[in-house]
Amino acid sequence: MADMLLRMTDGTQIAVPASLDAMTTYVILEQETWFEKETAFVARWLRPGMTAIDIGANLGVYSLPMARLVGPEGQVFAYEPATETRRLLAISKASNGADNLHIIAAALSDGEREGHLVLGASSELNSLDGSGPGETVQITSLDLEQEARNWGAIDFLKIDAEGEEQRILAGAAAFFASRSPLVMFEVRAGEKQNADLPAAFAAMGFGLYRLLAGAPVLVPAGADEVLDGYELNLFAAKPDRAAALAAEGYLVEAIPEWAPDDRSRARAQEFFQAQPFAAVFAALPGGAVAAEPVFRDALTGYAIWRCQDVALPERCAALRFACDSLTALCEQQASLPRLSSLARIACEIGRRTISVRVLQIMADMLKSGKGRIMEPFWPANPRFDQVPPGANVVEWFVAAALEQFERTVAFSSLFGNSGVDLDWLGKQPFVSAEIERRRILQRLRKGETVALPPRLLAPAPDHLNAEIWRGGHVPNSIVR
Repeated sequence: MADMLLRMTDGTQIAVPASLDAMTTYVILEQETWFEKETAFVARWLRPGMTAIDIGANLGVYSLPMARLVGPEGQVFAYEPATETRRLLAISKASNGADNLHIIAAALSDGEREGHLVLGASSELNSLDGSGPGETVQITSLDLEQEARNWGAIDFLKIDAEGEEQRILAGAAAFFASRSPLVMFEVRAGEKQNADLPAAFAAMGFGLYRLLAGAPVLVPAGADEVLDGYELNLFAAKPDRAAALAAEGYLVEAIPEWAPDDRSRARAQEFFQAQPFAAVFAALPGGAVAAEPVFRDALTGYAIWRCQDVALPERCAALRFACDSLTALCEQQASLPRLSSLARIACEIGRRTISVRVLQIMADMLKSGKGRIMEPFWPANPRFDQVPPGANVVEWFVAAALEQFERTVAFSSLFGNSGVDLDWLGKQPFVSAEIERRRILQRLRKGETVALPPRLLAPAPDHLNAEIWRGGHVPNSIVR
C-alpha cells in the first residue's frame, strides 16, 4: 500500500497509510489537524531549546510539531515500538528536516524485557495488553532511558500507551525524583477510563489540571471532580512547574468567585459591539443589548473571559459564571440566541457534553422551523466570529450551529454520525471546506466510489491537501 504525505494546519508534513481505516489518515484528511485540543496548547507553550518526550508517538501528530517548536537547539525523544508505524514516522522526520527528533524503537513500561505488541485495526490502537497478531518489541523504562541517554532537564512528557501508563510510572521513580516536567497523560481511551492514574500522580506530589478548550489555559482538576465524557487527557505538574506555568499565563491554581458590575458590563458591551458580526443586532427590537438581565450578565462574563488584559484567574471566573448562569437560564427559558451562546461557552469551559446536548436541541428547533432570533448572541462556532453575515443572518446562524454540531458531537466523523444532512449543509453559504471533506470521506469509507466536487480540487486556506485529492490519492475517489 502506498503512503500519503499530508500537510497539517501548522505546516507540518505527516506520512500516513493510504487507507481510510487508518485513524490518523482519516482525521488529518478531514480536519487537517489532530482532533485533541491539547495539540493547540503544546503549540502555544513549547518554545525553542526545550526537551520533550513522546511515549506512544505513533505517526507523530505530537512529535513532529514538537520538533519544529523546540527548534534545532531543542530535542524530542519519540518512543514508537511498531515497525511499520516507525517507518512512516522516519519518512515524516526526513520530510520536515527534523534532525532533532530521535525515534526510539521501544515501548515504555516498568523494566527491560521483550514483549508482544498486539497490532490494532489502526496503529493508534496497538497495545502491549491482550493477545492477537503482532510483533516482538523491546521494552524499557524511563529510569533506564535517563541513565542510557544522560538527559538534562525535561520540559514536557506525553504518555499515551494504551493501558501501560501505570507500569510506566512504576518504572520512573528516579526519573520523577530528579525532574519536574509538565506531564500530559491519557485518562480515557475509548470507553475505558484510567481511573487510578490521576491518584498515582497526586501521590508523587503532582497537581492535576485539565485544559480549557477555548484558550491555552490549565485549570485544576479536583480529585472529586467528575470529568466531562469528552475529556481524553489530563496534565500533571509539580508545584515548581505549576508556578512557572502560572507566571507565564498558562495555568490558574484557583478560580475565585466572580459577579458582573456596571464597569464590567460596559466593558463587555464595548467588546461585543467590536465583533465583525455585531452590526446585525442593531435591527433587533432591543438593539445590541440583551434585555433579559441574567442573559445580559452571562454575555458579560463571556466577554470578560475573552478580554486578554484582564487577570487570568478573573477571566476564568467570569467564564465559569457565564456558563453556570446561562445553563440555569436555558433550563427555564431557552431561545435560539441563548442556546447558541451556551453551546459556545460550555464548549470553551470544557463541558462539551452540555454543548452537544444544546446543539442537538438547536438542530431540532431549526429543523422544525421553531425559534426566532430576537436577542443578540455569540455564534455557536468560533470560526463565524470572523465571517460577516451580510444580509443572510438566518443562513449564517444555521450554518454556524450545524457546522459546530457536526464537529462537536464526535472527535471525528470516523467515530460517529451527527445526523446532520451534510449533502444539504455542504451547499449552504458560509460553511467550511471541512464539511465538504466530511461529506465525501464518509461515503468513500463506506466503499462508494465518488467523483470529487470542485471545492476539494482547489487549494484554499482551509483546504491544504488539494494536491492529494486532485491526484486521486484518496481511496475510492474519482477525479474528473
